[in-house]
Amino acid sequence: MRCPACRNVIHEGDAACTACGFTLAALDPHLGIPPQLTPPVVDMAQVLSSSARRTLVEATRRAEQHFPDLHAVVITATVPANFSPELYAFWLFNRTGLFSEVEKGGDNHGVLLLLDTQAARCAVMIGYGLEPLMTTLALETSLTAATPYLMKQNYASAGLAFFREFERQLELASESWPKTFGYSETTPWFDSSTGSLLASAQSAGEDLY
Repeated sequence: MRCPACRNVIHEGDAACTACGFTLAALDPHLGIPPQLTPPVVDMAQVLSSSARRTLVEATRRAEQHFPDLHAVVITATVPANFSPELYAFWLFNRTGLFSEVEKGGDNHGVLLLLDTQAARCAVMIGYGLEPLMTTLALETSLTAATPYLMKQNYASAGLAFFREFERQLELASESWPKTFGYSETTPWFDSSTGSLLASAQSAGEDLY
């Protein structure tokens, strides 16, 4: 991931950003006691109508149905003064109980969309489990899709546009996942009990399912 303060690359397990020294704990004195939030839609800014909330809930559910490992959340909020949406989203992602105790590190496939209702800005935070799969450009493209609607205070459409583009970007990214993770359909298979070479699924032409 990238540091939400300086955008330098940081890695899971780093105690602090190696470039600027930023830590999550440094935000706590400025933001107070974290609220306990309940996904998938949290209207901290109190701007959503019942129909808008339903639309956003449906958008998160569709994304999760399309990609079952996802845990999608939308938050509307007024970002505190002197904080960027990225910093505030980072704090909310990690401090507010949105994700279970088992969703840690590489097992966290969360995606949090923060809609700043006062400044018409948005930010996205994703869990470590998604970071190898989504580029910074893919995330920025998803946010760009939402921004025109956010500027018109159409929060439901902003969320819809974001998740539609986010899903599209995941679909595009999935085409390169076999290569990314070293899978090749032409790689020979071996019988672990004998060590003998087996025909590949591709050459045998068999349906494994």
